[in-house]
Amino acid sequence: MTQSSRPPLTRSFSGLLIASARLDGLFPFARVPRYKGFPASALVSWQHSHTLLCTPLVRAEGARQCLEALIDSLETPLVQFRNIPAGEPFHRLVLEVLIARGIDVIINRSYARGLLRKHRATISGRFRRAAASAERRLKNLAYVRLEPQDDIGRWIDEFLRIEAAGWKGRNGSAMASSAANERYFREIIAAAFRRGQLIGCGLDAGGRAIARRFSFTAGEASYAFKTTYDEGYADYSPGALLELANVRQLDADPRLQWMDSFTEANVLAVERLWPDRREMQTLLAGVGAWGRLAAAALPWLRWIKRRIR
Repeated sequence: MTQSSRPPLTRSFSGLLIASARLDGLFPFARVPRYKGFPASALVSWQHSHTLLCTPLVRAEGARQCLEALIDSLETPLVQFRNIPAGEPFHRLVLEVLIARGIDVIINRSYARGLLRKHRATISGRFRRAAASAERRLKNLAYVRLEPQDDIGRWIDEFLRIEAAGWKGRNGSAMASSAANERYFREIIAAAFRRGQLIGCGLDAGGRAIARRFSFTAGEASYAFKTTYDEGYADYSPGALLELANVRQLDADPRLQWMDSFTEANVLAVERLWPDRREMQTLLAGVGAWGRLAAAALPWLRWIKRRIR
């Protein structure tokens, strides 16, 4: 694909595909007839209920052409890019392309979440002493890591059993509480394991699993996914011990440089140990006169709604 060429755009059930002779970009969108109650249709980044990252899949060497083709082909006055890391390559490029075309962009939402860099965890002396005390009191404690030769089916079963026995099981939010969620969990964890893109750690007591954690990897990056522990061991702070095991695993893995906490809520263990933050933004672009008007009006509409309440 040359700099002057423009790749054709293909629509699909899951969004928009940008391709030349190869697939260069995948932009999963949902089309909404009224955006936030405003009488303007929009393409909105599709987000799975168990993921908090919506960066489209774009081949680096064709990224600008893909975005230009996407923007030039839009049939809705609004387009939203949800949950993309601020200041990183896709975020910078989408802003460049939109601004170059005179398209107004607003930051629709912004928040920061924990980011753990290799050898950067802030483990205080108090935390170390508390962990050491819990380790001494918890008889037959063993830290375990998922190894390539391990039985991933057994690890999955252990995770689901522990989670279902806790508060998530009681309120119906455990992965095993829904047949669809359990199937999704089993398939995505097993697939990541087969691809070598899964790391896992846990705690055993007396040979029985009492805590498990799974994270996904992508190059030098990793993304915390799911964690659970047996509430019967709450007096021994298994969540904190599991977080400590995760820090050690990240530091010891030569492939990895950082881990995204992959959460919207403040988690105490993460706040204590993870000193860095990763800003996530949702961008809204108004295309054409109606789109610019809609994008400009939305902050005022939010302000009015807050005043009415």
